[in-house]
Amino acid sequence: KNQDCILMPSKPAANRCRDFIVKAYYDSDGDLISPDNCVDVEDRCDHLDMETQGHRRVKVMDLESAGVHAVIFPAETGVAIEAKSYWQHTGEIVSSRRAASALQELNISYDKITASFPSDLCPILGKSSSKSDSDYCLHKSHPSSSNIGTLTDRGVAFDTVRSRISKISGQPVENVFLCPSGMQSIHAALRLSRRLRHEQHKPKGETAVFGFPYLDTLKMAGRKELSDGVEFFGFGDARDINTLKFLLKTRAEASKSKDAGITCLFTEFPSNPLLNVPDLIKLRSLADEYNFLLAVDDTLGNFANVDLLAHGVADVICTSLTKLFNGRGDAIAGSVVIGKEGRYADELVRLLKTVHNGNHGDLWITDAQALAHNSEDFLERSSRVNETAERLADWLKERDEVESVFYPKFTQPDLYNRFARKNVDNHTFGYGGLFAIVLKENVCERTFYDSLEICKGPSLGTNFTLACPYTLLAHYHELEFAQAYDVSPRLIRVAVGLEEFEQIKPVFERALQSAKLEGAKSNTETNTTG
Repeated sequence: KNQDCILMPSKPAANRCRDFIVKAYYDSDGDLISPDNCVDVEDRCDHLDMETQGHRRVKVMDLESAGVHAVIFPAETGVAIEAKSYWQHTGEIVSSRRAASALQELNISYDKITASFPSDLCPILGKSSSKSDSDYCLHKSHPSSSNIGTLTDRGVAFDTVRSRISKISGQPVENVFLCPSGMQSIHAALRLSRRLRHEQHKPKGETAVFGFPYLDTLKMAGRKELSDGVEFFGFGDARDINTLKFLLKTRAEASKSKDAGITCLFTEFPSNPLLNVPDLIKLRSLADEYNFLLAVDDTLGNFANVDLLAHGVADVICTSLTKLFNGRGDAIAGSVVIGKEGRYADELVRLLKTVHNGNHGDLWITDAQALAHNSEDFLERSSRVNETAERLADWLKERDEVESVFYPKFTQPDLYNRFARKNVDNHTFGYGGLFAIVLKENVCERTFYDSLEICKGPSLGTNFTLACPYTLLAHYHELEFAQAYDVSPRLIRVAVGLEEFEQIKPVFERALQSAKLEGAKSNTETNTTG
């Protein structure tokens, strides 16, 4: 009762987690496992006395036979908060499928929450009274426990997913690495960049984050336990390009080795939630001049729509496969793809195989099986989502109730279209399935959100449309910080699914009408009758 734990998918991940907790809670370099958190070494803590004081009370328990490792720590709130922070910011997680397998291997019985396909998925709009399979927002691949299990060879599912990504992205399959989550793909890229700098015998360097990103990317880069400092350029626009250029130039001139002290620059294409598009050509030029890696999270654009690795523009792309690539919202995974034309391509592939535990990483086999099955029609679904999202965004932009629509077609279309991938077989190019809106002051966003008859949730890329009050969910305790970078607390983010435009448009129309304040309703009625 005096101890608690968190599960990790491998021994190296558990070692890193323990290292993080020791640094974060005990503020000690002490008996650390990997001092720079990018070079993995053997665990030296297997026999530590759990009753002693300080950081020696945190240790790793080997449950290799069950496919997991446990980080054991004192049952104290502060320690648990740091353990959760590592799990959240790095994405080194144990999935539910992996956990179920571990329980089975340990002969621990448990109640299965879902024994078969869930019966309460979001119905297609306008058919809420029906329960037939045709009334659900599903794509044609409908995996069950039986057909997922047909991929019995351990390597088949991994190879299938990697080959599929390789074919779409136009990169060698050896350059495709799988991860247990999308966030872990970003963490892997950060560790890779630090490892590269370590092997180049350069001093530690900071991480740059360009543009307002998904919150855990910035949180991860800002943790001293994971990074050597962060420089944040929250607008990600031309002004920030100039500020970044000035910073790099000033630092390089002040350094005897002419080193600007930046290890890696992370950006999103487009960004979440404002759908801004960074100028990757200018960022690439700076990366070449000042010798840092350019890593891009392309989850929202997705590698079927945009080619960010062509001509060595990005060194690395990180993608959450949990989203549209999987579609069903029932498997969690990520990928790192190293561009074959990048300046350090061969070295990065070699290093990532070491840092990342091979090309499969810590992705669990049955998660890979589900992913392989669900992504069979990824291109078909991406095309459909592209079309519906664009039509819906166009329509909303013309509505009197809507103040702003954030969508790549409207934010920086020239920067987006520069990387358009229009040569993928069986796929129609588009701007992705995500957009965000802010309503005018004479429209109640709470009423609109409550009246909007679609599923509500913070994810995206599902086969059914989702909406969420993103800023309130992600930045509730730092609203002023978000507003300083033009992220409104009134912002509502929409992730379009597989519904037809004709089905989803009336749902938004009813919600907009119901949310108008009385004066606005009267004016609308007068204009209509007049």
